[in-house]
Amino acid sequence: MADAVDAVTAYYAGDLDAPGQIPIDQPAPAFHHRVHEALRQTRPGDRLTYSELAALAGNPRAVRAAASACARNKTALFIPCHRVIHRDGSLGGFLYGQNVKASLLDRELSARGDDR
Repeated sequence: MADAVDAVTAYYAGDLDAPGQIPIDQPAPAFHHRVHEALRQTRPGDRLTYSELAALAGNPRAVRAAASACARNKTALFIPCHRVIHRDGSLGGFLYGQNVKASLLDRELSARGDDR
C-alpha cells in the first residue's frame, strides 16, 4: 500500500506516470483488462473517446463494453479512465464527479506543459 501512496504523492508533485507503474489486479472480464491496459498506455493529459478506447483494446465495436470497463474501474489514477470523453467533446461521467475529472485533465495538461 505504501507504493500506491507514494505513486499518488508523486502524481500530485508532477510525476504523471507514477500511478501507471503500480500493478493493478482488479477482477474483471478479459476485455475490461485490455481496456485498462489501453488506458494505462494513454499519455497523461490526452483525451480519447470510448470508440477510440474500444479500438485500442482490440474491438472497435465494443464501445459499450469499453464504457462499462471505465464505469467499473475502482482505481482512478492507476487506471486513468478520467482521460475518456464523449465523442462530442463533453467530459461524460466519472465515479468521482465531473469536477474531479476536469481537474485531473487540467493538472495533466498543465504539468505536461502543452495545451492540446
